[in-house]
Amino acid sequence: MANNTTNRKLPLKMPPDWEPPVPAWSSVFAENQQDVSMCIIGCQHKSDAYISEFVGALNGLAKNADVCDFATCEDKDGLSQTIAIIYWMDAQACADWLHSDVVTLFWELYSDDKWGFGIFREVFNVPFERLETLFSGPVHNHGFSQIRKDIEGPIERHGYWGGMRDRIPLSAENPFEAHQTLEVIEQQGNRVVVRAHENLCIIRSGQDWSHTTGTQREEYLNQIEPVLKAGMNFLRDEGDEVNCYSCRYMTQFLPFKGKQECTFGLAFFRTMSDLEAWSESHPTHVAIFNTFLEIAPKYGPDLQLQLWHEVSVLPAGSQYGEYINCTEGTGLLAGVKLS
Repeated sequence: MANNTTNRKLPLKMPPDWEPPVPAWSSVFAENQQDVSMCIIGCQHKSDAYISEFVGALNGLAKNADVCDFATCEDKDGLSQTIAIIYWMDAQACADWLHSDVVTLFWELYSDDKWGFGIFREVFNVPFERLETLFSGPVHNHGFSQIRKDIEGPIERHGYWGGMRDRIPLSAENPFEAHQTLEVIEQQGNRVVVRAHENLCIIRSGQDWSHTTGTQREEYLNQIEPVLKAGMNFLRDEGDEVNCYSCRYMTQFLPFKGKQECTFGLAFFRTMSDLEAWSESHPTHVAIFNTFLEIAPKYGPDLQLQLWHEVSVLPAGSQYGEYINCTEGTGLLAGVKLS
């Protein structure tokens, strides 16, 4: 998904004669692939709530999706959020699935107060010209890259402030500014629907330490992860300071099999510029970045820790979040004022 240097209206951020401090790779998809749809469907619940039936039903519904990852976290209100991130590489297939009888019945069933938990779904469709992926190794893949065609790299455009933007093809002509705000388009009792504004920026940034051993495992768990968690907690609890609507620091799991040694931060920023500003200058991210660079370069291609991310900048359209019986700090709800 590299963008050409010729015919750019906006200059690259990459410094002259840049050499990345560590190698990285990007995913390559089929040339006829136009976009990816991402549906985040989950429940907000007390830690001891019975949600196995919900998870089992959702797992069954998503069996025909292109990718489905389950994960859980603790949110800023002290509740748990358990979700499936479901990817479709065909926007029409995603829309048909969302409006199918089985998904409609599932949504109606679990929107009932009797279950004692809230439910939500956040639905986004992103053109490939508005997204980028990055991996610390050429073999591993996560997120929607689990169905990529190939991988490109080691790439040049990474490791400097602005590399994320440079890797998004449309950044050659679009500064990705936001001129609107999140908007409540429907509110009825305990149900709220929020429409995303154009250029809302979503990042899913993951860590897989299942392949680490010995010193590398100790370094991740004792040095990198605590600093990472502190940064994610800042975005979760105080993200409004940096225009981050919400952040979930999630642990992946396999339904009815247990947690995996994989985590990711899933954050919604007002704009890519806000994400860049936090990344470049806020002490919580600077600490993450510096800690990683103190450790990773000494291993080079032998780094066992798998790091990755996918970043997208939304176009205007039917991008929305729907929340039933959820707290006001949940997802896109955190960015609006309710009546």
